Amino acid sequence: MDEAKIFPLEIEEIERLMAENNVLALQNLLARLHPVDIATLLDELDTEHAVAVFELLPVEVASEVLDETGSPVRQELVEKVDDERLADLLDELPVDDAVEFLEDLPDEVSDRLIGLMEPEEAAEVQEHLGYEEETAGRLMARDVAALRRQWTVAETFDYLRSLEDAETLHYLYVVDRDNRLIGVVPLRQLIMAQPDRTIESLMIEDIVSVPVTADQEELAEMVSRYDFFVMPVVDEKRRLLGVVTADDVLDILEEEATEDIQRLGGSEPLDQPYFALSIFQVFRKRAGWLLILFLAATLTGTVTTLFQEVLEAMVALTIFIPLVIGTGGNAGSQTVATIIRAITLDEVRFSNVAAAWRREVSVGLLLGLVMSVMGVIYVRLFYQHLGYEFALVVAFTLPAVVVWSTTVATLVPTLADRLHIDPAVISGPMITTIVDATGLLIYFLLSRQLLGL
Repeated sequence: MDEAKIFPLEIEEIERLMAENNVLALQNLLARLHPVDIATLLDELDTEHAVAVFELLPVEVASEVLDETGSPVRQELVEKVDDERLADLLDELPVDDAVEFLEDLPDEVSDRLIGLMEPEEAAEVQEHLGYEEETAGRLMARDVAALRRQWTVAETFDYLRSLEDAETLHYLYVVDRDNRLIGVVPLRQLIMAQPDRTIESLMIEDIVSVPVTADQEELAEMVSRYDFFVMPVVDEKRRLLGVVTADDVLDILEEEATEDIQRLGGSEPLDQPYFALSIFQVFRKRAGWLLILFLAATLTGTVTTLFQEVLEAMVALTIFIPLVIGTGGNAGSQTVATIIRAITLDEVRFSNVAAAWRREVSVGLLLGLVMSVMGVIYVRLFYQHLGYEFALVVAFTLPAVVVWSTTVATLVPTLADRLHIDPAVISGPMITTIVDATGLLIYFLLSRQLLGL
């Protein structure tokens, strides 16, 4: 459902109250809304009104709204809201959310805001920023409940009640004197236990964790595999550093899916929100691959030139060129989308590529035979004057092109993954371009043989 249709009354009311300069009524209206809904409203208002409404929010609410706003509004807020207020809002946010906000800003702006934050929060933010981008260290929250094995259940509840902030209490992690992770106690099990039971008697020692240097894709895959709400993050000595929660993993999955979609379109992924990039930056993201695809596309012209005498002898062959390369390109696109997704899910890897190839070729052969029949019907219905020999060329070419395109679309992404290259980077438009050129080659070779040219 369109978000603008969810809150039409609030939007109209806000605009009316702002026109009347009725600040008190406007604050009362905003107080009834959830921060996420306020962020949605800001995205729907014009930027001048959005900034004015944001300035009316109390710090606790404004920090959550800042974390939820879309990139265009966020950019306006950074430009027009006082730096001191922005720094206060960042102090209120969990460290991982503050880091996520700051890393999308230009370095000079980020450094300026960090300098205005409270020293303790600023130090934590800088520590997070010291980890590599797209790693567990950047994503983790440090506010985590850490228990000791000798504590009783009653002592543990006293400790939990004393906590001011904790990212999550779904799982309670147990550490030794050196803060090394040694176990976990599910909250439900703790609630059901007798007060005099010790944590050691309740804890599960076989615990899954991720290193602080783990790539975010690896992290998301582990959370998905084990169905955890929370994943503990440890250093090389297994000392507990923090946790990554499921909501952060959802953000990772959205980010990775966005990157794959952009790569499938033949473009480098955008490393910042769309409106935060200049036109020249977007140009640079697209220009490189577009030039590579341009050079690859010249292969089609080269193939046509090599078979110029065939075309001159049978000009009618040009009629079916779009049919041939279009069918091959479409078949390749279907296959590459399936294979890349299977690679992402670790269903297809280099070790079983032969099985995947046989499977895709079998499907391609069946599809090719169907296309062959349709091609013959098409030629005989609309080009009867060309004779049966042209229908025969189309009948043999289409299955061959479809099988070949599925082969290319299966092997290229799998080989790229084996070489630790993102399959999406060299797939999509690149495979379509390769299939176009090689599909023409197959078409002309079969035409020369079957037509005796």
